[in-house]
Amino acid sequence: MKRILIASMIALAASTAFGQSASEILRKVDDNQAFQSIEYTGRMEIVLGGETRVKTMKAWAVGDSKAFVEFTNPEDRGTRMLKLDKNLWMYFPKEQDTVKISGHLLREGMMGSDVSYEDAMESDALLEKYTASVLREESVEGRPAWVLELKATVPTASYDRRLVWVDKERYVSLKGEMYARSGRLLKESRSLEVRNVGGRWYPVRTEMVNKLRKDTRTVFVLEDLRLDARIPESRFSMAELTK
Repeated sequence: MKRILIASMIALAASTAFGQSASEILRKVDDNQAFQSIEYTGRMEIVLGGETRVKTMKAWAVGDSKAFVEFTNPEDRGTRMLKLDKNLWMYFPKEQDTVKISGHLLREGMMGSDVSYEDAMESDALLEKYTASVLREESVEGRPAWVLELKATVPTASYDRRLVWVDKERYVSLKGEMYARSGRLLKESRSLEVRNVGGRWYPVRTEMVNKLRKDTRTVFVLEDLRLDARIPESRFSMAELTK
């Protein structure tokens, strides 16, 4: 009985941090990083071996149900993406062709990057899709952090299991690991720059590494970022996609 009590106390300690449950910590992360709506100009620096490709874009999204992206770099200018609920379309201006992206294609790298279409289009509200527990404490780039283990609770979660290093002071994700159901490490992420946006800490420069590919990484930079901005409903339409 004594051993059972000790084991229970250890388990309880592992699931809390300074009186906070893992769910409370994750909720604070969500409060910082999840959005009702977002608007930004962005840049992807895709490193493939010794070559770097740069793609720029403008993007708008409402939660994880609506998103619109228009690429502005010369090579891809006018290429657009529209997400409505679980449906995603891409428009290619040179061919004047609209293609629906679905199924396993959603997990492919967006425009050849390490960021999948799912990653780019999904809201960061982790608590809606995962349960959390505190594994340990570590330092990330000199900042103290809790290491949370997240396990998917809904089939729409992009990953079966995740590890998230949460900044103890700013409640923002500093590092992440994403795993498949088999236990295989799929991706790693790092927050390279965190900025206070309207009183909330938000990663504005992140790095994503696809562990299934060799010699590749993508740095994603957000500029002119606006959270919870009012976005016209007409932005998320097939007419806007193909104009």
